[in-house]
Amino acid sequence: MYNMHAKSGQVVILIAHPNLKESVVNKSLLDTVKDIEGVAVYNLYDEKFKEFNVAEWGTILSNASALVLQFPIHWMSAPYMMKRWEDEVLTYVSKTPAIAGKPLMVITTTGFDESCYRTGGKCQFTIDELLRPYQAAAIHAGMVWTTPVVVYGDTEENMGKVIAKGATEYKERVESLIEKMELHMSTAWW
Repeated sequence: MYNMHAKSGQVVILIAHPNLKESVVNKSLLDTVKDIEGVAVYNLYDEKFKEFNVAEWGTILSNASALVLQFPIHWMSAPYMMKRWEDEVLTYVSKTPAIAGKPLMVITTTGFDESCYRTGGKCQFTIDELLRPYQAAAIHAGMVWTTPVVVYGDTEENMGKVIAKGATEYKERVESLIEKMELHMSTAWW
C-alpha cells in the first residue's frame, strides 16, 4: 500500500492521521479509495517516514498526476506530520516544475458538525478560512486548487450516513482526477 516508487500518472494521496488504525472516519474514507487503480497512498505517520527523502518525494510528485492531502482537523489545522512534510518536502518541490499545473485537493474530517464552522459558531471560522493556507500553498507552488471534500462530525446515530456520503464524494472526486489524467494522456501530442 505504501510503495515509494509510484507509477507515472498516479493520484498521490498523503494521509496524515496520528492514529489511523483507531480512526473510524479517516480509515473508512481511505479504504474507499486506496485500491482504485491509478492511486498511490502514503501514510505520513508510517514508521519509515522518520526522515523525508526530498529527492525521492520529488520524483514521486513529478510523476504524479494530482496530489490529495487527507487529514483530520487538529487545532484548526492538519496534524504535525502533514505540516512537517510541507516544510521539508513541499517547500523544496514547489521551487521546481515537478508539481506545477497539477491539481491539489484536500479531504478533511472535523470533530464538530457543519454549523460549528461559521462566524458565530463554536469554531468561529469556516472550513474555507481554515484551509486557506493550503490554497495559498497550491497557488504558490503553481498547482491548481480544487474544492476540498469535507466530512463534518455528527452525532453517532448519523455517523454511518456521514461516512457513506463523504466516501462516495471522495471516490467520485479521485476517479474524476484519474479520468482527467487519462483524457489528457489520450489527447497529448507526443
